[in-house]
Amino acid sequence: MTLNYETPGGPFICKSIEQLVSWRCGKTLGQPRLLLPPIQRSLVWSNEQIINYWDSLLRGYPTGIMFFHRVTKIESANGSKARDKDDITCEANEGDWLLIDGQQRMAAVLLAFGEGRLQDDRKLWVDFGTHPKDKSGLRFQLRITSTGQPFGYEPDRPNTKFELRKRQDKWLELREQFRDDSPGEVFQKLEGDKLIDVKCAVSFSEVCNSLAEIGADKSVATFAKRQDALEQIARDFIEALESVLKSRVVLQEIDSKIMSEPDELIRFFGRIGQGGTRLSDDELTYSIIKHQYPNIHDQITDIMDGPGRIIGEVDLVLAALRTAKAIALADDKDFKEWDIIGRPNPASASKLVQKVRLEFTKLIPEQRDGPANLKIVLENLRRAVSYDKKECPDGLPPILLARLPKQLVEIIIFFSVKRGVDCPWDQDASKILRAFMLHWLLFVGNDDKAAWHAFACAIEAHWTFCQASISGLVLKYENEGIARYLARKEAWPGLRAEVEMRENPHEIREWAKRFIAADRDRKPGEALRVLSTNNELIKRALMWLQRDYIIEKFPNYDPTSGRDEDLPIDLDHIVPHALFGFDWRYKEKRLEPKAISDNFRWQIGTLGNSLGNFRWIAASDNRKKGKGPYEPLSIDGQLDLVSNPDHWNKVIPQDNRPWTIEDIADFQRMVDLRTLDLYERILTGSGIENILPTDNSSR
Repeated sequence: MTLNYETPGGPFICKSIEQLVSWRCGKTLGQPRLLLPPIQRSLVWSNEQIINYWDSLLRGYPTGIMFFHRVTKIESANGSKARDKDDITCEANEGDWLLIDGQQRMAAVLLAFGEGRLQDDRKLWVDFGTHPKDKSGLRFQLRITSTGQPFGYEPDRPNTKFELRKRQDKWLELREQFRDDSPGEVFQKLEGDKLIDVKCAVSFSEVCNSLAEIGADKSVATFAKRQDALEQIARDFIEALESVLKSRVVLQEIDSKIMSEPDELIRFFGRIGQGGTRLSDDELTYSIIKHQYPNIHDQITDIMDGPGRIIGEVDLVLAALRTAKAIALADDKDFKEWDIIGRPNPASASKLVQKVRLEFTKLIPEQRDGPANLKIVLENLRRAVSYDKKECPDGLPPILLARLPKQLVEIIIFFSVKRGVDCPWDQDASKILRAFMLHWLLFVGNDDKAAWHAFACAIEAHWTFCQASISGLVLKYENEGIARYLARKEAWPGLRAEVEMRENPHEIREWAKRFIAADRDRKPGEALRVLSTNNELIKRALMWLQRDYIIEKFPNYDPTSGRDEDLPIDLDHIVPHALFGFDWRYKEKRLEPKAISDNFRWQIGTLGNSLGNFRWIAASDNRKKGKGPYEPLSIDGQLDLVSNPDHWNKVIPQDNRPWTIEDIADFQRMVDLRTLDLYERILTGSGIENILPTDNSSR
């Protein structure tokens, strides 16, 4: 039974969760539909939020009030848009309800019935054979699986993946059953007994269907017979779930004035979420755009399913809008520089001028069957920069494409549109673009400022994408301190001589005194110091340097697919951390008397955790390796870029032999020489050296 209450603040309507689900799924024929307005953001709740919400419901806690709006006759006549349960844009008819607040809760409820958009990549389970740990805070052992983690997450930490060993063991156990299936296909086919660390896992949707078909008592009897099921858990859960489905949800209709005034709606929408998962400015900006262009949601979903998944949905739309602004307003003197090239924000998105609207809809058309220039741009970009052993050996592997900063994506989209949407990247231009992107990934220190200057330069009518223009942009970055000034080729011999020739080679150099042979007025050695010790930059550099190894070892691993997979590779110390990062209380066992010094104690971490002492290695191989001798990944050392394994193994003490001062000197020399070697490979192999301004131009 639906209950209605009229109050001064607007009518309240109560419906059971069961009714609400049926309504949202369009099973109430002849009645108005429950839809989402275009302004609603994407689904953002984490596994933990979904499980905690269901735990609250199963404990009898209130569902929380939801807000809705009834579509008026005028709105319907003007072509009002909305999104159905599958998140597809549709026409909103007079009398249909738009759920203004409560989308995340509604999606979590639908997931339990195997309905809605969430069920495409997540599934909710209950384990009838396990009592949850006290620290989990759960009444029942609820679990979630996903396309990226088809065997589930930690039972008491649903946002945390199982350790890699457990997941790999499970894949090995089931390799015959799922030999040719992707993780997504395994997710769809998997039965509850195949999850990691379960006794008797049953999907929520199976329990819900059973309740509807045979009732609570027969359902208890059915599920209690399952192997390893505990009857009391099954009974308590089914009774609690039956109570949840009958519980009431309060929906309040909001004042129609709020919906009829765009500024009021935007303000209201930005504030109602403050008690839950707060909208960021970027999310609110995207919601405002969807309110103006309802079909953009479907368009961007298509793009994200294809070439666009190098960046999130919100950031991709904002990148398109930033490009549209720069193209449309480049020569318009009525607008300030920020209006032309600044990142979109809620204020600017709510007041788009016609010229910007036109350029934006060229990139992402209002009609789904229209040509999406953004999709063409992204397809061309992927071809131009993606690694391919034959066609593009210096390209970026997917593992590195997934780490592109949003500001870099914005500027390469702008470069593409500036060149012409139908103008594919030729071989020379592609090489310059790849060099520019890798330079940004490794040497730019301020993404926002770098993007600002790139837009400011490229909006000029005479600016074209070429080696000279990109060198000019890098020059600006170096002069403004946005990118670190790189040691040019003429400095490399001096850097090597500095490493080779030392009065006290066993004294480990402090961070500020490394690679100082290249330093002049702008300290080019600092680029090496930062690159060699910043963990994220080390990862990026080695992802590009070891792209052959990563692709050969994991040809199907693609983090840009949107799955929440872990890296299948570990950042591995060539000289193991256990050998140089030991507990200082045991220094007499690890170091010869002459080698014991405060210098070693405080500086060895910087040296040992430098770029020169790292490589990527398959996680499974790394576990087997332990702290034993270094073993190259290939005979010629090309897969891990270590060409002298015997020299490295001389400083890896075996049989608990303590380090000598000679070991320390050799370790420092090999780490720093390999760092220089990797740096030179990056500059020459990627083409970065060709886009660096000459010393004359940079003064």
